[in-house]
Amino acid sequence: MKKTNLKNKQSGWLKTVLLLLVFLAGFAIRLYDASDAPLEFHLTRQLRSALKARDVYLQLSADANGYDQELSADLANLEVYEPPILESMVGGLYALTGSENIAIARAVNAFFWTVGGWFLYLLLRKRINLLSIIAGLTFYFFLPFSVIASRSFQPDPWMVTWILASAWAAMRWKEHPSWGNTVLTGIIGGLTVLIKGFAGLFVAPLLIGIVLSDQTIISAVKNLKVWCMAGLSTLPMAVYYIFLNAGRSGDFLSFWAGSLSRMVLTTNFYADWLAMIKGLMGLFTVLVALIALFLAKKEVKIWLLPLWIGYILFGLVFPYQFTTHEYYHLALIPLVAVGLMLMMDLILPMIAKQHWLWRMAIAGVIIASSAYNLWVSRSVLYAHDFRHEAAAWQQIADAIPDDHPFISLSSDYGMRLRYFGWKAAKSEWPTAADLRLFTLAGNADLETQTYFNEQTDGADYFLITAFQELGDQPVLEQILQAKYPLYAQGDGYMIYDLMHPVSE
Repeated sequence: MKKTNLKNKQSGWLKTVLLLLVFLAGFAIRLYDASDAPLEFHLTRQLRSALKARDVYLQLSADANGYDQELSADLANLEVYEPPILESMVGGLYALTGSENIAIARAVNAFFWTVGGWFLYLLLRKRINLLSIIAGLTFYFFLPFSVIASRSFQPDPWMVTWILASAWAAMRWKEHPSWGNTVLTGIIGGLTVLIKGFAGLFVAPLLIGIVLSDQTIISAVKNLKVWCMAGLSTLPMAVYYIFLNAGRSGDFLSFWAGSLSRMVLTTNFYADWLAMIKGLMGLFTVLVALIALFLAKKEVKIWLLPLWIGYILFGLVFPYQFTTHEYYHLALIPLVAVGLMLMMDLILPMIAKQHWLWRMAIAGVIIASSAYNLWVSRSVLYAHDFRHEAAAWQQIADAIPDDHPFISLSSDYGMRLRYFGWKAAKSEWPTAADLRLFTLAGNADLETQTYFNEQTDGADYFLITAFQELGDQPVLEQILQAKYPLYAQGDGYMIYDLMHPVSE
C-alpha cells in the first residue's frame, strides 16, 4: 500500500513538472527574436496596433516633444475596429519602461496566450487525465501557426484567451450558480465581446448552451441571474459598437458581412475554407478533434460544442476573411487541442495496458512531434530578419518632399511608411486584390482614368513601392508613364511628379 501511494505521488509530481515545462516552453518560444519588427505575420494589422501603441506612449511621455506627439496622433488616426485596449496597455508599458520596444507587445500577447492555456487546463482538470491535457497543450502551444500568430501584435490572440475565460466562468456558474459567479460570468463575457466584437459569435452560443443544458427556455426566461449575465455580456458591446462607434461598425458589417455574404452559396468558399485549415494544422487533426467532440461527455460537450458552433458562425458571417486571413482561425486552435485531449483520454487506458517499452515509445512520439514543431517555429522566426526595414522606409520617406501631399500604391496600405518613415499618403491606391474584392462585393468596375483624376486631385506626387501591383494594373502604369515625369527612383520605390505633367 505504501509503495502504491509513493508511486502515485511520484507520478503526480512528474505530471506536474511536465505541465509546467509545456507552459514555460510555450511562453518562451514566443519570445524568440521578439525585438524584430512586427512584419512576420499580417504586417498591416500588426503595424496598425503598433502605431496606436506608439501614440499612447508618446502622449504619456514627459520627454516627447509636441511635434512628435501631434505627428504620432495623426499617423495613428486610422479606422477604428475595436477599442484599443491592448494597444493602450502596451503603450502604457512603453511609458513605464521608458522606450518603445515591440518585444513588450509580443511578451504581452505571449502571456495572454499562456493564460488561455491555463483556462483550458482549468476547464478539463477534473474531467480527464492530466497526461491527456498535457498532450493536447503541446498542440495548443507548439503548433507553428499557433506560435507565429499568437505572438502577433493584434487583439485576436487576446480575444481567444477571453473566449476561453468566458467558458471557464460559465462552467463555474453552472456548477455553482451564485450571484457572485453570475456577475463574474457576465463581466468576463462582456469584456470578451468588447475586446473584439466577433467574439459575440462565440460567447452567445456558449452562454445559451450552458444555460439551457439543465433548464427549459421558459425557466431560463424567468431566471433573474440569466438576465443579469445576458445584460452584463451585451452592455459593453452595445455601448461601444452601437452607440460610440455606430458608423464604423455599421459600415464594417455592411461591407464585409453583407456585401460578401453571397460567397457562402458557392462551393469555392468551402473548398477554400478547408484548404486554409489544411495549411494551418491539417485536416486529419481537425477530423480527430470533431470525432472526439461527438464522443465527449456532457459536462465537456455543453461548452465545447457551442464554441465549435461559434467558429462555424464566424466563417459564415465573414466568409471573405475566413479564406484570406489566417488569424481568423486562431479560435480553432484551442478547440482542436481540446479534441486531441479528449481523444488521448479515450485511448489512455489502452496505452496503460501496454508494455512499458511501448508506453515509452508513445511518449517519445509526442515529445518528438513537439520538438519538431518548436524547431519549425524557431526556424521560421530565425529565417526572417526585418531589422533593415526601418532604414529602408526612412530613406523612402526622405525622398518625398515635406509638406507635399502624395498618393501611394503599396502592398501594405502604406503602413510601413507610416510606422518606420513617419509619413502618410493622402490616400492609398487600391491593389489588384482590392479591385477584385470590390467586384466580388457587387460594385461596378472602376474606370481607371476617372478614378485616377479623383484620387490624385490635390496630390503632388505618386509613390510606388509595390512594382508587382503596378504591373498588375497596366492602365494605371500607362497613365503614369505616359503623362508624368519620374521625380525620384531608388531601391524599392519610384515617385512620379504629378505637378508637372508631360502633356495635358
